[in-house]
Amino acid sequence: MIRVHVGSTVKPEHLDETLEVYRALVSETLVEPGCVSYELLQLREDPCELMLVEQWLSQAHLDAHTHTPHFTTAMRRLVVFNDTATTEIYTGAL
Repeated sequence: MIRVHVGSTVKPEHLDETLEVYRALVSETLVEPGCVSYELLQLREDPCELMLVEQWLSQAHLDAHTHTPHFTTAMRRLVVFNDTATTEIYTGAL
């Protein structure tokens, strides 16, 4: 099992459009083979702080996801709106 956490800070003037892009990305990703969960979270104290939390059955499924048209299109759009972004990939320890 692979878990991915992608944190980002969105420019306030682009928050609505960013959420629209993520809304489409999440709905299309949830039906992909190997996708266990795919959820966008907002920090309660600052709605411009986002965390995308993903869970995949395998690295191969995650790799396939990053080559889908909906993913590549979303990434091209989101790079314009984000001030910063960090990605952490985890696997089960126990």
